[in-house]
Amino acid sequence: MPLEIGSVVDRRYLLKREIARGGAGAVFEAEHLYTKRSVALKLLVPEQRSAPEPRARLLREALALSAARHPGVVSALDAGEMDDGTPYLVLELLEGRSLEGILAVRRRLGSSEVAWLGVAICDALSAAHSRGIIHRDIKPSNVFVARDEQGREVVKLFDFGVAKVATESNKLTQSGALLGTPEYMAPEQLLARDVDARVDVYALGVTLYECLAGAVPFEGNFGEVLLKVATQPLPPLLSKVSELSAELAAAVERALAREPEERFADAQAFSLALRKAAPAGAPISLLGIRQGPPPLPLRPGERFSRPGAAPSLPEPAAMPSTRRKFPRAPYVTPVRISHGDTVLEGRSEDVSTGGLLVLAPQSFEQEAFVKVRFALPTTGKVVVVDATARWVKAARATGAVGLQFTSLPEDAREIIERYVTMMGGQ
Repeated sequence: MPLEIGSVVDRRYLLKREIARGGAGAVFEAEHLYTKRSVALKLLVPEQRSAPEPRARLLREALALSAARHPGVVSALDAGEMDDGTPYLVLELLEGRSLEGILAVRRRLGSSEVAWLGVAICDALSAAHSRGIIHRDIKPSNVFVARDEQGREVVKLFDFGVAKVATESNKLTQSGALLGTPEYMAPEQLLARDVDARVDVYALGVTLYECLAGAVPFEGNFGEVLLKVATQPLPPLLSKVSELSAELAAAVERALAREPEERFADAQAFSLALRKAAPAGAPISLLGIRQGPPPLPLRPGERFSRPGAAPSLPEPAAMPSTRRKFPRAPYVTPVRISHGDTVLEGRSEDVSTGGLLVLAPQSFEQEAFVKVRFALPTTGKVVVVDATARWVKAARATGAVGLQFTSLPEDAREIIERYVTMMGGQ
């Protein structure tokens, strides 16, 4: 079965638009034909459907998500097989932005934001670890900032494709031991040794370090990172972020200890250290859109939501009084940018009637005239429009480009405007 918009998977799920695509799989927004619920449907691309490892990863993810139930973990709603026997996975549809996209634009986050993110991820990891699930691939691209039903911002972990699941055979869990991004992998994971939940503590430490410093501690391929971790001291956070509190720096650096025994014993202990080190005051909105009602009052001295609850971002003390010329809202979809003979494949992070914020593996000169191909929100209709690069930012692993439409069909403008309004865009 081809991966085409308008196709029906397993006689139940209508594919409406593509959300993301990787080397092995693709994610679509789909609609259940009977309940009309919008979901995210993940399945293998045709050339990978007969390969055993991609199939095993998808099935592993379904198993891991079913076991790791928590508000901070993307929910698995269904799973099944297509007519040709290819497995698929149905997930809750999230609207928001990846942490990778947020960092590509902002590069660094404030201490309050980083502490909030860390506590939220720790809580989700604690729940997963208690059920025998080790993620093994924590990094900014697998962290998503979304909104809950009350409109408050929450953190969601996803992509459990290389997770270690306690109920699986060693052969299956070990097959993905060296899959991942080396900069976020613990030394014992890089050495393909048996691992425990402390590899997730280490990966989260790298992620928070990057959020604070604007760079990971060690860059390179598997061998280069392993050599640096084994022979070089960790670059102190305070040398990169002088205004950072010593308590928060110490908490993140302890998570990055070379030896597992020197790290926090578990994610819960890391969470407690982050809560104690969190600066006073509420963080701003990471999504930059209108918030829902404020969270419930906290107990005296409590900085974040209570243990067991999904941490949500508090209502900002004061949102900016000025509104953008073109209100925007988070929106993720593949984007193809054509600039002369150069064609870049990227993905959007937000959309407005004025343009798109796009992440791409490389950038081009500012003010360049380009053609942009993307799917419109809600309808999935693919359009090609002219745009200019208003601004370009280089990042470690990708680039962020602010595209301004120079032409936009009226029907496309109306669709985007309705979507942004529905999403509470600012």
